[in-house]
Amino acid sequence: MHLLLVDPKNRFRQEVESGLSARGHRVEVSGDYQAALASAQSNSFDALLVSAPDVTASQASGSFRDLVRHADLNDLAAIVVGDNKPGAGLGEGQFVDYAAPDISPDELQGRLSMIQRYQHKVHSMETDLANMQRLFRQLNVQFAQVDQEMRLAGRLQSAFLPQTVDKVGRAHFATMYRPATFVSGDIYDIYRVDEEHIAIYVADAVGHGMAASLLTMFIKNAVTSKSMHDEGYTVLSPGETLGLLNAKLVAQHLPNSQFVTAGYMLLNTTTLELRYARGGHPYPFHCTVDGTLSELKSGGGLLGIFDEQDFETQSVVLKPGEKVILYSDGVELGFAESQDREDEYSHYRKVLSDIAHLPADKLVDTFAEMLDAESGSLNPRDDVTLVILEIGNTVASA
Repeated sequence: MHLLLVDPKNRFRQEVESGLSARGHRVEVSGDYQAALASAQSNSFDALLVSAPDVTASQASGSFRDLVRHADLNDLAAIVVGDNKPGAGLGEGQFVDYAAPDISPDELQGRLSMIQRYQHKVHSMETDLANMQRLFRQLNVQFAQVDQEMRLAGRLQSAFLPQTVDKVGRAHFATMYRPATFVSGDIYDIYRVDEEHIAIYVADAVGHGMAASLLTMFIKNAVTSKSMHDEGYTVLSPGETLGLLNAKLVAQHLPNSQFVTAGYMLLNTTTLELRYARGGHPYPFHCTVDGTLSELKSGGGLLGIFDEQDFETQSVVLKPGEKVILYSDGVELGFAESQDREDEYSHYRKVLSDIAHLPADKLVDTFAEMLDAESGSLNPRDDVTLVILEIGNTVASA
């Protein structure tokens, strides 16, 4: 070991120095605390052996106190030899030890051996810590890059959503779209198919991370509302649209049992006939003028798993003042945190029933406020999408 022996009054310098040297240690000697401090700051020692002044901690010289404090703060092993343990109160750390003046050479050697044994472990841990800190800095940079990329992906995904459609003829629309993270596994759209028909759909790719969000982009491009032919085009029924979407998803051979649920509606703006179909998706709600809710049921399984599935098309003729609510299953989970309710997974039905009489815009705003009041709203379990179609009493310009 490389040792610095500090003994200003030459109490044990010769005996200790010769004994330590005989045991194979490399010993440097200093007769002044200030000089020893300078040497300890500029050289690499394994340990300090310091003779303490015969005074209390408060009376000890500043240079002695600085030397002990340097050892303490820099994890440098030090043995302070003295009757009064004058280092007390100097911020004693785990690397500063104290010994009586009559310490035997064997005991001193034993303490030094212990220091040497654990010093290797301490240095190894310091190296590991330095590596971990370097790795943490690298990960921090990478996490910042991922965060920036996820935010950008979220903005790009939002750009694919309808931006301006709120009224077409007597059809009024209100929407709420809340990704659980930066990106969403939900997607919805409202668009004209032709002069008489408006298509409305909500689709939900399993999960709510990046993989699900990429799948929503595929869905956006794969939904087909009409078929083109030499004579013009034919508007597809909702069941046919979901059948084509299912076939395209199956053809992709999606990994890890990825699947999609979807609800698709086609509104005739002249007759107000609403045709609808679903594939594994929650049933839309039909809200009458007095606020009564009922489910619009139709048969159809999950999309993207089995080929040649049938998706049943049903229809209802809407009246002025009536609404249809299409939503993703994140709406159900948004009210499922409380254990005090008899059935927390169906509480959302009561919420919607209580506010169903409100105009579409007000209904969405009120629903959002109630969702925000739920426990766990700051850490949602799933994406939440709500699309409301309301039939107005007057015709609005497109």
